[in-house]
Amino acid sequence: MTDTDVRGMPTGEGPGTGPGIERLRGVWSQVLGRDSIAADDNFFSLGGDSITAIRLVAEARSAGLDISVEEVFLHPTLGELAREAAGIADEPVAERASTGAALTTTLADLDPALVPAGVVAAYPLSSLQLGILYHCELSDDPALYHDLTRVRVSGPWDEGALRDAVAALVDRHEMLRTSFDLAEFREPLQLVHGTATVPLETQDLSGLTDEEQRKALDDWWERESATAFDETEAPLLRVHVGVLSQDSFHLSLSVHHILLDGWSFARLATEVLVEYERRLGYEGPGLEPMPQVRYRDFVAAEQSATQDTASRTYWGELLKGMEPLYLPAVTAVDEPEGAELVQELPDELAARVQRFSAALGVPAKSVFLAAHLWSMGELCGAEDVVTGLCGNGRPESEGSDLVLGVFLNVLPVRVRLEHGNWTALVQAAFDAEREHLAHRGYPLARIQKDLGHAPFEAMFNYTDFHVFDKVDSLRRISTDRWIFADRTNFPLLVEVNRLPQRKTYELSIRVDPAQASGALAPRMGELMVRALSAIVRETD
Repeated sequence: MTDTDVRGMPTGEGPGTGPGIERLRGVWSQVLGRDSIAADDNFFSLGGDSITAIRLVAEARSAGLDISVEEVFLHPTLGELAREAAGIADEPVAERASTGAALTTTLADLDPALVPAGVVAAYPLSSLQLGILYHCELSDDPALYHDLTRVRVSGPWDEGALRDAVAALVDRHEMLRTSFDLAEFREPLQLVHGTATVPLETQDLSGLTDEEQRKALDDWWERESATAFDETEAPLLRVHVGVLSQDSFHLSLSVHHILLDGWSFARLATEVLVEYERRLGYEGPGLEPMPQVRYRDFVAAEQSATQDTASRTYWGELLKGMEPLYLPAVTAVDEPEGAELVQELPDELAARVQRFSAALGVPAKSVFLAAHLWSMGELCGAEDVVTGLCGNGRPESEGSDLVLGVFLNVLPVRVRLEHGNWTALVQAAFDAEREHLAHRGYPLARIQKDLGHAPFEAMFNYTDFHVFDKVDSLRRISTDRWIFADRTNFPLLVEVNRLPQRKTYELSIRVDPAQASGALAPRMGELMVRALSAIVRETD
């Protein structure tokens, strides 16, 4: 047994010495963009998150250090992680087998007579994709899982350049050339086509007043939200441009959520702008080369995880004896238009959350998750709280953050509230997430089937799409006034989003008025702000 000092450090060799830590220090510096990193510096205190952790793992393996995202979360300081590295080699470490699992169905398994012309690949849907399609068919609501974004672009308007940019991205990303077949084959499949053309509509608004321009854009947004996608036809993406002048326009992207998760949607919007500027003649750095990993690797890994008895046991034990939290039901006086709350958090509160999380050595996400857990307890009168947490499941492979797809799973988080000890609650929220990392590939649909009922009615999601920061490096165009819209089938969705090109956060709460009381939205917003204010006061 190794002797340790009072901090848990092995005695003898210091935590900041040795070839392993020096090699890892170089990787941290590269990924986090910092020149000086000490052995006791914390990955999350330095701004790391789940997406950054994937890049860190990929770079570390290229440097001969075998680590995983799970190990980054479990051992977040440089010294701790260096000791956990499995080995040091002169050659890159091979990728772990999770991305090499076999698919149940590929194009080679299909009857050629049934495959549409032009299809170049085929593979099954992920569990979440199947759920999205199921709920879309069940609701017959074109706005469900219909994601939109709009941004004002200041810079030269060139329709040909934008069309060329969009076409280049369709060639680059196979998800933008994907359709879905739910009935023709033995299981639902996504079909990748060799080519696809994105509908691009332009609207000349240059002769209108500012108010008329805003109304025209809002009218298009409303019409587009009510226009369904046909999942059997690729692409499930549409583009709209409202031209304000030769030097200003609004760019809107509309996409079916079955294609893209939030990070992928943010990447697509960013790459459209980067590629558009390049087509205008700017000789800056282009898009990064695409990696070997594809969305089908995520689907294959999920299919393998579904058969994992250890994961099934883990989730069964975690949820044993749980009492579901039922949200307040719909009442006759509920107003559907009051079922949504979107507000920016005060800048000072956002800054204090950042300082608190850095001091504790946890992601800012854990602070917001803790506030959500406490709010659910207050709302439902419970101390044993279970909620859904939307998590990233991208393969731990180099460049996987460049790939478009729905790399998500929604998993239960169970925490017993400790009233009066906010720091302990934040730490418990962080521990709950990192403890389930080894089993994060086990689909929610299987957890629900094993349990016999849905484990939660509410979902929490945290986003920090720092891929948008790349927009700040554009030279011929600039952007502002980003807006977003999306809807899910969860009765209650609580999201905290870092706004593009800004350091503040937006709190978004959406209630399905058909499933829960619309009065939940303002009540949950009030509870979240109260909890966050109490948490940051502990650092005063």
